[in-house]
Amino acid sequence: MEIEIVEERDNPLLFRKEVHFVVRHEDGGTPRRSEVLRKLAAMLDVDKEVVLIHRMESEFGKRETRGYAKVYRSYEDLEDIEPDHLIERHKRTLEELEEESEEEGEEEESEEKEEEQEE
Repeated sequence: MEIEIVEERDNPLLFRKEVHFVVRHEDGGTPRRSEVLRKLAAMLDVDKEVVLIHRMESEFGKRETRGYAKVYRSYEDLEDIEPDHLIERHKRTLEELEEESEEEGEEEESEEKEEEQEE
């Protein structure tokens, strides 16, 4: 999965940066919102909490997804400006990220134990 930022615009009145992006996913289906959020936050060098993915749209038969995200100055600004349903969706996405990172941590621990037992 590869993300390309197509357009980035600063919006100082709403304390945010608006980002249009394209996700190319040659190796699989449409990526999960949590995966895109993690990579987009890393690319923009910001915390995952302040990046709200507003929309992601895929076209049938294409291996790319176009999206629009808003990067706020702080989580409080995000909560003050965005509607409740988008905030709830964002919270669910953050919970998915936490679950994924916990699962990865458990997998690494089990791999380390297996290596120790082999020695």
